[in-house]
Amino acid sequence: MSIAHASAAVSTAPIEPSNDPNAQAYAKALDALAARQQDNGAFAGEVIWNPMLVCQYVFVCHIVGHEIPEARQRLIHRSLEVQEFPGGGWGMLPVVHPDDPDEPRAFQGEAWLFHTTLGYVTLRLLGAAADDPMCARARAFIAKQGGPYEIPTWGRIWLALLGMYPWTGSQPIMPELWLLPESAPMHPRRLYCHMRLIYLGLSYLYGTKLVAQDSPLLSAIRSELYPRGYDEADFERYAERIAATDLYEDPAPALKKIFGVLRRADRLMPGAVRKRALAKAMEHIRFEFRSTDYVCLSPVNGFLFCLALYATDPGDPDLARGIEAMEYWVWEDERFGTRFAGARSDIWDTSFLLQALAEGPATEAAQRIAKAATRWLPTAQMQADVTGGKRHFREPAYGGWGFANENHPWPVSDCTAEALEALMRAQTAGLSDEVGQLQLGRKLAAVEFILQRQNDDGGFGSYEPRRGPMLLKHYNPAEIYGNCMLEYSYAECSGSCIRALAFAERELAEDMPGALRTRVREAVAAGRAFLLSQQHEDGGWLGFWGVNVTYGTFFATSGLRAAGLPLSHPSFARASRWLVAHQRPDGGWAESYLGLLEDAPHDLEHGEPSTVTQTAWALLTLMDIAPHETDAIERGLAYLRQMQRDDGTWPPETPSGVFFNTSVLDYELYRQIFPVWALARAIG
Repeated sequence: MSIAHASAAVSTAPIEPSNDPNAQAYAKALDALAARQQDNGAFAGEVIWNPMLVCQYVFVCHIVGHEIPEARQRLIHRSLEVQEFPGGGWGMLPVVHPDDPDEPRAFQGEAWLFHTTLGYVTLRLLGAAADDPMCARARAFIAKQGGPYEIPTWGRIWLALLGMYPWTGSQPIMPELWLLPESAPMHPRRLYCHMRLIYLGLSYLYGTKLVAQDSPLLSAIRSELYPRGYDEADFERYAERIAATDLYEDPAPALKKIFGVLRRADRLMPGAVRKRALAKAMEHIRFEFRSTDYVCLSPVNGFLFCLALYATDPGDPDLARGIEAMEYWVWEDERFGTRFAGARSDIWDTSFLLQALAEGPATEAAQRIAKAATRWLPTAQMQADVTGGKRHFREPAYGGWGFANENHPWPVSDCTAEALEALMRAQTAGLSDEVGQLQLGRKLAAVEFILQRQNDDGGFGSYEPRRGPMLLKHYNPAEIYGNCMLEYSYAECSGSCIRALAFAERELAEDMPGALRTRVREAVAAGRAFLLSQQHEDGGWLGFWGVNVTYGTFFATSGLRAAGLPLSHPSFARASRWLVAHQRPDGGWAESYLGLLEDAPHDLEHGEPSTVTQTAWALLTLMDIAPHETDAIERGLAYLRQMQRDDGTWPPETPSGVFFNTSVLDYELYRQIFPVWALARAIG
């Protein structure tokens, strides 16, 4: 077996592909991936989440009077059916379905009151009878929790919009915060962009107290949720109580006191001030709609913005465009029904695959896939800033790539880093189409974009550098999510950014202006120090966007290698010891999402198989920092080959993506791309 490091070329003896089982597995996998490549050259796998978003879509359509076609209603019902938990209800974690419909589904976690209540109301809004089996099971779960009284705040707001929870029972999300001076420590501009835009929409709706027009159907659903009667006085004692099934991070006592003050302020707020606040919020809402061609940063804030427009003017022409643009996030088929993805990952997935191909042998299949991918990926780079973005708290976008595709103008640090490195590596390996060979100016623009996302501690944020003090993390009102208030310095983003900056500086050499080269070197040195400071006591790096230490360690070590840390450094020895110690008897690796809840490594239960995704991350790391661990590496590669199917693909498995501690995501293409990368590194 030969091993080529991603961060430094290693000369190895050639291997005859036809006699090497890794090369054979690699060739089969490329044939399978070629069938998944889109006509434009991109790769797009679904990022599978729980059914919360499709429920919110149904709520929005009902409130604004947008008719959902009968065929889609049926498919939404199907999506809830396939995601239902045993015993009824829905939860935060997606349900994994095997390719064979006759095999049992794989469940993680349990049903939540939030998702189950939204699911129940959705089914009823779509015409399901109260005694429909799914409805009956969901209602039984809700009743077991004592009703929806203790649903988290975001659930209270969605129910309040339908007249099923009093607005006074939710957190006071005041639109007047948008009138604060931008220097104020509590100005919303300091929040992480997803939270900022979600709370922008929520604050507008709270300020207007929008409630859908009542109807016999809504009245019936309300009576089903509250069989003892709906009396707003009953909700007062639940103001600070959240269902144990749903609560992850209880708002701090100081924040609860602030809520009390704001509730009183809301009752006393002069109408003129509220009007000014709503106008300011609407200015930001319209900017986000129009600057993204209405697809918005995510479907969550897009749904809320549609409701905000409706609250102001049901005939607003932007409303119809907003509803139509939400189709951007839809995945739909007969087996799994209609889903809304919280993110699209075309750029992300394509960039990783290109890097894998650049490390593997330049076979005909690899060249064909890579040339098509390199024709598309440059088209997704931002080649201009977002006009007027500064007034709406947008960072410069020029030179960046986003997570999704060319139709989503929200670029990200590590997506830019991975795309830049992918295109440059493909060009160096002779795999890139001429159209995909970035001009120098665009490479330098990407480098500048990445530098702008570095935090003072040397680490890198995602969409933006951190804007607020870390104190704000203790004022998280979200209840169901953690670490969501601010941009952090993430091990994964930092590893990607350091690796790309170091690679660009080396490859561009004298073509990089001297002042920029100095800044790059300083950024890499600071990032290296940050990553070294973040190594967990067990030896790895905790993940934030993936499960968990195998993910964080893969990115962190590759960044440190690119930053010039020698293989003899003790941090690499500690990391490799952790990986080898956690290799399972089957040769693979597998961690549980529970580690994200505990901020510590947490192995998957022994009865569950290892995942090829996490196995690939571990192998890529070991081949890079500990190539002498040949036994562990060979066993891991054997596991990948063993799990590969005859058609070259790998089967569905426990999800390995996550965000905000609790939200597990199933990246459909992770289990196809990262094993290919590990095989490519083994034979390249």
